[in-house]
Amino acid sequence: YTDAADLPRALEALQTVSHPGYYAKMAAAWAVSVFFALHPAETKAFLQNCRLDTETLAKALQKIRDSRRVCPEDKAWLAGLRKR
Repeated sequence: YTDAADLPRALEALQTVSHPGYYAKMAAAWAVSVFFALHPAETKAFLQNCRLDTETLAKALQKIRDSRRVCPEDKAWLAGLRKR
């Protein structure tokens, strides 16, 4: 489900995750980080207006920053996003 054709549907589905458990939130955060590494422009647009809960969004941003597949410029962009 990491193809560009599946991306909008997958990102929309992640916003509907409402389970309070740690592993459910981490799975959603991990998925967002993988999508960011593979499709940064589309995932940036998603992150600017997403409806992820605060904890899941924070974990997603952390996982993206920790990724070796994300360029320094995108990591700097994420730092600005977190301050909003």
